[in-house]
Amino acid sequence: MGFTPKEIALACASHTGERMHQETVLGILNRLGLNQTHLHCGIMVPYNEEENKRLIKMGKEPSTLHASCSGKHAAILAYSIYKGADISNYEDISHPVQQEIIRTIAEFTDEDVESIPLGTDGCGLPIFMIPIKKIALSYARIAKFAQDKSSKYHEACKVVFDAMNQHPEMVAGTGEFCTELMGATKGKLIGKVGAEAVYCIGIKKDNLGVCVKIADGSERAVYPVVIEVLLKLGILDKSEYEKLNNWHKSKLMNQLKEHIGYIVPVFNLDCQVHPGMEISQFRHMTM
Repeated sequence: MGFTPKEIALACASHTGERMHQETVLGILNRLGLNQTHLHCGIMVPYNEEENKRLIKMGKEPSTLHASCSGKHAAILAYSIYKGADISNYEDISHPVQQEIIRTIAEFTDEDVESIPLGTDGCGLPIFMIPIKKIALSYARIAKFAQDKSSKYHEACKVVFDAMNQHPEMVAGTGEFCTELMGATKGKLIGKVGAEAVYCIGIKKDNLGVCVKIADGSERAVYPVVIEVLLKLGILDKSEYEKLNNWHKSKLMNQLKEHIGYIVPVFNLDCQVHPGMEISQFRHMTM
């Protein structure tokens, strides 16, 4: 259907609901002959503060286009139409596209497709309980296959990897960590935040995969930890770090808007190499 890198990046997004995101989702739907009522992602207040203020000022309610997962839903609708599948229940685990998704996840994570525990995401799509080291493995494989022309997933992984780097603003939004990380590193990696303080990275150098999970589910510690991991792995050079250092030691402010301290990441990495594979996995321990 001739989707652009910008649209593909949005399909990989948890976006902030800015106008650029809304317009791109709407463009996908229009090309499919659909409209926003076909999105089953629900309605949410946009993460982007300026867009939320604009809605309030104009007395408007948010729509499904503002939902952070609307790009994913639009992509699933597109693939459903391509496959000739019913779009009325595209979010059901029994849907053929959802079945293809879980089979692919099982292959990338070396998990048994029949044994993966299922849940329901905030946006209504199926979600899958996968061990953290296996999530890291899946991102390592995205990075590896994007470079390995012999892989059957080469073209798909390369398209996704390149699209996310060409349009990081679509993956998250203005001033957001995912956008600034990929904008600063310029093709070295892909990074994607997840719910409940999860962060995943696929790194081209040495085909590395990283999955960070903060136990209490608080996002405030995620980004300092991610920057520290990338520094310890030697991924960020000086100029890249200078663009991202505000995420490394986040300021703590009190109710009076006074700067009272920092969130500081303190841990070591213990590297474990998969035998016979060009994939490394890392676990961190706080100290």
